[in-house]
Amino acid sequence: MKKQYGCLAVIALTAALSGCATSPSAEKEDNANQLTVGVVQKEITTGMPSTDVLTALGSPNIVKTNPEGNEVWVYDRFSKEQVYQTTGGALGYFSGNGGGIISSEQGSSQVSSKTLTVIIKFDAQDNVASIAYHRSKF
Repeated sequence: MKKQYGCLAVIALTAALSGCATSPSAEKEDNANQLTVGVVQKEITTGMPSTDVLTALGSPNIVKTNPEGNEVWVYDRFSKEQVYQTTGGALGYFSGNGGGIISSEQGSSQVSSKTLTVIIKFDAQDNVASIAYHRSKF
């Protein structure tokens, strides 16, 4: 019987440890989804090679060529946030013959959307020539 518990403990420990492991590609993908103006300002500088931009921000949504023949990368992110608030109250009375509670709850929901568009233009040597971004919240 002790042998069964030992096997179960090993299986449980293996399952727990495997659930904690993350792969480097999963972390990189998560970082790419966390694109913010702060990340762009911190990580991207003029003169930086395109390979470093790719490492810092991940793959762009759009790759275009400008009239001079140089690449332009566009990162476009959209997110929604929903906040739900409740307010409630209760009124009660108790006496020797019984009692009761009256309860009510009211709620409201608010949805906001945010967009972030980052445009990175490269020069002929595939280095960052300029960085522009636009963010909005509505």
